[in-house]
Amino acid sequence: MNFPTDRYFAACRQRIPAFVESNYGWPGAVALNRLAWGIDVLVAPINFLMGFPNFLLRVLALLLELMRARRAARWLLRRHLGFRTKVQEALTSRIMEDLLALPIRSGEVSDPFLRRVAAAAREPITIYVQTRNVAADITAGTLAAIVGVVAFSQFTPGSISAGAVIARAVAREQAISEFALGEVAGRLFYTMFPVHPSPTVVVVTLLAVTFTIAIVAAFSGFLHDPVQARTGIHGRRLTQLTEAIEAATSPSAAKAYRPKDVFFGRVYDVVDWLKGWLSFW
Repeated sequence: MNFPTDRYFAACRQRIPAFVESNYGWPGAVALNRLAWGIDVLVAPINFLMGFPNFLLRVLALLLELMRARRAARWLLRRHLGFRTKVQEALTSRIMEDLLALPIRSGEVSDPFLRRVAAAAREPITIYVQTRNVAADITAGTLAAIVGVVAFSQFTPGSISAGAVIARAVAREQAISEFALGEVAGRLFYTMFPVHPSPTVVVVTLLAVTFTIAIVAAFSGFLHDPVQARTGIHGRRLTQLTEAIEAATSPSAAKAYRPKDVFFGRVYDVVDWLKGWLSFW
């Protein structure tokens, strides 16, 4: 049975709106993201901490590609630090079955053209599901910033900046409670002479805040998936994914699939690191 490339991928693109609605719209996003409950919660802090190292790998891959070391660049693009989650596995299966109309196991594909598509789709789909971590980190960082503004009147777009603010607040309250002249005098004194948190308070606070934000990020799809579905972001990303798979089916394909979301999302990390570490000085 013959499957012309243009007809096959045109059919895939026609399925994108229904795929977005069933997986990212409401209540589809609930059904998808509730899978994070369980093992995903346990690995969430590790995956969260791996966000910036993974970004550095992508930057290095870009530099290697500019230097025409394409094989090394592609090898780096396939590397991902952290653990694969149940949500990522479910989304991978749904893209293969519902969007591309392919069996999950490549060995079950008999048509030569579809076998080529299945092989070409493996790497782009893996990269696509990994970029969801960026959206999750941005959502969690935004929520942290809102809490920081409301609770501390400070902009805290991540675990380091939020941890720094909370560590200083904890150290201040502890110092006030132990002030010899009483609480009122202590608050006045430490307003004029800010107290610096001990290394123990800093480490414990940063760990606690990082763990909390990581858990929020694991379940943030409840928020960012419907928003991205409504604004058309998910549709555009899936269109880019199908185009990347279509290009990869060509034997002469040389350009790797590299979504720009990975680079944009790390802006939060840079701001968070600068804001956080400056707060300790």
